[in-house]
Amino acid sequence: MTLRTRTRASLAGTAAAVTVLAGTLVTMPSAQAAASTCSVQYQVTNDWGSGATTNVVITNTSGTAVNGWTLAWTFPGTQTITDVWNATKTQSGANATATNLSYTAGIPANGGTVSFGFNVNYSGSNPAPTAFTLNGVACGGTGPTGSPSPSPSTTPPTSPSPSPSPTVDPNPTGAPTGNLALNRPTTASSNESTSLSSNLAVDGNGGTRWSSLYTDPQWIQVDLGATYPIALVRLRWEAAYGKAYQIQTSTDGTAWTSVFSTTTGDGGTDDIAPATASGRYVRMSGTARGTAWGYSLYEFEVYAVKPPTPPGPDCGQSPADPQANSKVRNLICYLKTHQFVSGQTDLPDADKVQQLTGRYPAIVAFDFMEYTRGSIQTQQVIDWAKSRKGIVAFQWHWYCPRGGNYSAPCDFVPDLSNPSSKLYQDIDLVVGELKKMGDAGVPVLFRPLHEANNNYMWWTKKGQDAYKQLWRLIYDRAQRAGAHNIVWVFNGMASGQGSSLASWYPGDSYTDLVTSDYFQSWSDFDTTKAVSGGKTTGVAETFSPLNPNSDAPWPYFVVWASRDWAGSGKDVAGLWKTAMANPKTISIDQLPDMSAW
Repeated sequence: MTLRTRTRASLAGTAAAVTVLAGTLVTMPSAQAAASTCSVQYQVTNDWGSGATTNVVITNTSGTAVNGWTLAWTFPGTQTITDVWNATKTQSGANATATNLSYTAGIPANGGTVSFGFNVNYSGSNPAPTAFTLNGVACGGTGPTGSPSPSPSTTPPTSPSPSPSPTVDPNPTGAPTGNLALNRPTTASSNESTSLSSNLAVDGNGGTRWSSLYTDPQWIQVDLGATYPIALVRLRWEAAYGKAYQIQTSTDGTAWTSVFSTTTGDGGTDDIAPATASGRYVRMSGTARGTAWGYSLYEFEVYAVKPPTPPGPDCGQSPADPQANSKVRNLICYLKTHQFVSGQTDLPDADKVQQLTGRYPAIVAFDFMEYTRGSIQTQQVIDWAKSRKGIVAFQWHWYCPRGGNYSAPCDFVPDLSNPSSKLYQDIDLVVGELKKMGDAGVPVLFRPLHEANNNYMWWTKKGQDAYKQLWRLIYDRAQRAGAHNIVWVFNGMASGQGSSLASWYPGDSYTDLVTSDYFQSWSDFDTTKAVSGGKTTGVAETFSPLNPNSDAPWPYFVVWASRDWAGSGKDVAGLWKTAMANPKTISIDQLPDMSAW
């Protein structure tokens, strides 16, 4: 039951305390925050000397929810916002504002949060703003004060401070909504450092985290302040995750009851729904790490009432991203329930198919190949999707971040702990473009790290474990950016390779579609279906279109660029004519109205 999530919320309030961050979370003293109705966290998560990525979290600490917000501030340096996600921006000189999107308009009362982020270009230094206004009202506080919470002891508390706990309501409908663990006291068996302390796992900020020492066992626990029914525990793992762990509850912090146990954790986001559980204290107790690092959580969330599922159809396959928008959910279900949805790489070649056959492919595939070299085509793709109303797919022939092309002998090591590296910069650039398409209402079939088991691309040369870690890093960066318009397409070769397709599979929690390249036989269809475990499949790249009268019933296929048609050894133009003459082949005019999804 591994899922993925990102919490959305909105904001209320007038006077507010502000917490300003630049790389490390800093908490303002409670005396200053006592009269506040909101707080702001401003954190630089990636800085490469001439630009930076910033995450902003607004927390509503009042008892009243607010629907609709604008946050304003003045940059003290030369910063200019380039990209923004989860909000819209305006900027005039040093003065900037961020205003909610439709799905980020509301922040629940009593600790609800909303987050947005942006990239900036700058020259010289990148100082953080020290004052904000929220809906036109000045927020209190002028800059970072205090220091990170001291590291907790390495043993659980034996005599927690007494506090009366209410009787558990057996009817969860009477329980409070929202994340009960948000900003509550925590303790842990260890902290990797003071900048990775346990309180960062409950701060509502997807850009901060707790990390333990690199040994087993380890644990982290949160004090909810009162005894509640426990309907859901959500663990948002960083790349270092727990393979074997328990969820335990306690009313006094001394006697613990295990309400969940696994030995097959695979990272991502675990949503754990105990059959019956209650407690004031909730603990993740890990006994076996999934990596060589410690246990690391971006967020440790506890709910007495389960958060609602985002809207969308139910076709028996939930998206890997639990916060995937309704367009993603509809697209997954459409492909799951149809066969022979046609596709072609490159816009000129899709036009060529129409000239040959009179019908236009339903899918057009684009490439992020040149994006890390400065060539951006996102608006062209958005314009095509809105005018032609077709399905957008993207592969990524990723140039090696250390130099060379996508097949270079790149000395790749998963650099999971260095957000300022070129590896992160490339990922964040592409994720930012995906997010732009999502903000424009365009879902994307995204095929990163393609042809996993062919040992040709640089991202395959370090083996399966490094490949999976890199895939999960890309997924994580998309989650943190709020890019919930992505259908995650895992891709390799179903046959003819030195290693099996299954051995490279990143995991159900990171994958929506399982696809094969070039090979499209019945045996390859069966192999891909076996790897998918019931998820949607497809042929993501092939030289020849499928024939519904003779080929296996793949949900969709995408033909590679026409410049290689002649070298494929097949009459590709003639095969396109045959495919499009068959009424079972789905062309763009047969697609539903995706704008209504």
